[in-house]
Amino acid sequence: MRRAEYQPDEDERALLDLLPADGSAADSNQIRSQLDWDAERYAHARARLEEQGYVLAGRGRDETVCRDLTAVPPEFRPACGRPGSSVIVRRVPVTIPHALCDLTQVTLSYPGHGGAVTPSPGHGVGNSQGIQVEVDACTLDVTITVRGLGRHP
Repeated sequence: MRRAEYQPDEDERALLDLLPADGSAADSNQIRSQLDWDAERYAHARARLEEQGYVLAGRGRDETVCRDLTAVPPEFRPACGRPGSSVIVRRVPVTIPHALCDLTQVTLSYPGHGGAVTPSPGHGVGNSQGIQVEVDACTLDVTITVRGLGRHP
């Protein structure tokens, strides 16, 4: 299970950057070759990411590794790493970790409260219908909230 305060280090981010955004598997040997790392360095970074819930790693000769998208709500998964995609958010508030799911330039909407395109890092955007989308300047995590939920006319 991922700890909220954990942030991947430089090696871990480099490994994550080479994994498919949609959670499909990648060949560990090819990833290690692209990174130009020895087996120990790769295993160390992969193990830390696995411990924190960022990746799932296979075992054995044909080892694979993929992003662990189980922590990402299902409605967001098809939009990970796909600018121009749209997501209808089902529950708020919600924070999507950028290290798992890149929502850059994705349109996010909440029924009855409009929508907004993910803003630049460190910024937020909202509309008069109540949806608010913020991108953390350091982590690039995206947080979606909606004002006015639970109020009755």
